[in-house]
Amino acid sequence: MSSQQTRQQVLELHNQMFISPQDFSYRWGLGYEQLAHICCLSKSTTYHWLGGQASRREAGLPYQRIMAMADFLLTNAERVQPLLERWRTRQ
Repeated sequence: MSSQQTRQQVLELHNQMFISPQDFSYRWGLGYEQLAHICCLSKSTTYHWLGGQASRREAGLPYQRIMAMADFLLTNAERVQPLLERWRTRQ
């Protein structure tokens, strides 16, 4: 498989990655403040994602994708961290 095909496959898989705020926050023990920081949103928005039935709002797919990528990074932190360090120093 060519590198172009591999990249295309990765992008297609990325477009299928979703996790709900409830699942993500439960899995990593995060509150709405940390979730707001990860998704670059207000605390109020993430509070409503995790809030009770009366105030609950659904997270949009782009934010569910952000949480899925964060979940992937956290799950694979030991392998990914050196790659992220190299990426950061090239900036």
